[in-house]
Amino acid sequence: MSGAYTSLEELTRLAGPARRIPLYQPGPARALMSGGHQSRMRGRGMDFEEFRGYQPGDDIRTIDWRASARTNKTQTRVYREERERPVLLVVDQGPGLFFGSQLNFKSVAAAEVMALMAWKTLHHGDRVGALLSGLHNSEKQHLELRPRRSRQHLLQIFQHTVAMNQNLKAGIPRDDQALDKMLASATRLAHPGTLVVVISDFHGISQTGLRDLALLSRHNDVMAVQVFDPLDYYLPPAGLYAVSDGRHRGLLDTRARQTREHYQQQAQQKQTTLTEHLQRYRIPLLRIDSSQPTDEQLIAMHRGGAQ
Repeated sequence: MSGAYTSLEELTRLAGPARRIPLYQPGPARALMSGGHQSRMRGRGMDFEEFRGYQPGDDIRTIDWRASARTNKTQTRVYREERERPVLLVVDQGPGLFFGSQLNFKSVAAAEVMALMAWKTLHHGDRVGALLSGLHNSEKQHLELRPRRSRQHLLQIFQHTVAMNQNLKAGIPRDDQALDKMLASATRLAHPGTLVVVISDFHGISQTGLRDLALLSRHNDVMAVQVFDPLDYYLPPAGLYAVSDGRHRGLLDTRARQTREHYQQQAQQKQTTLTEHLQRYRIPLLRIDSSQPTDEQLIAMHRGGAQ
């Protein structure tokens, strides 16, 4: 449990639980991550291994005419499937996630998901990078950290994430364009075959952002991880509740059944729109409840797959 803020120590501690997280694979058997072994995933590159003499049945497209001319024998290129692939973590640490009714704030849950998946990537010998969006000294900040395979690079990602997380405070207006901007950057930064993991509450995503998700999914494997708080979808039981945004105080009146039902219907409509769009492009959606331990949820998901 981290509460309102996370720390470098907490994100580093998640190296242990990350080993118990299953690997991601597209399709029906959807575990969380993948790497360090051959697969049929889209966009995977092919590494040249050697030349050998042409044999009947070989694909003529693999014939290397220059090598054939040098040796006076028809030579074909032999390839092996690339065993490593980069993972790009798109992490929202904006003011809109600075909220929580139990256990953790959504911003903390998002940081923990990022750390668990980053550790899992490194454990399997793949490169990990990040696109981070948040605040630095109350100013909007957008950081790009290209995929690399080293513990030092991983800790650098964590340090920037923690700095953004700890700069959050009540009363800062939400930037509804931040996620769209990150997705636009991801379309430029993610090379074909990259696993792109988008971690946000997705409340501020626009049609432009949804189109960029679809664009990313053409040449990459994309996963959406949605962090949420129970109050995002359901108002508390009938009553009067004192609420504050850090600057102003007021009362939340949930005594009217119609108010509670309207709130729930609006939240469900937004969720349905997001879910249907992701399903259309076969983008798995994992939903993480900030009121429950993050690592336990990810570890348990291998039993039921993505939602």
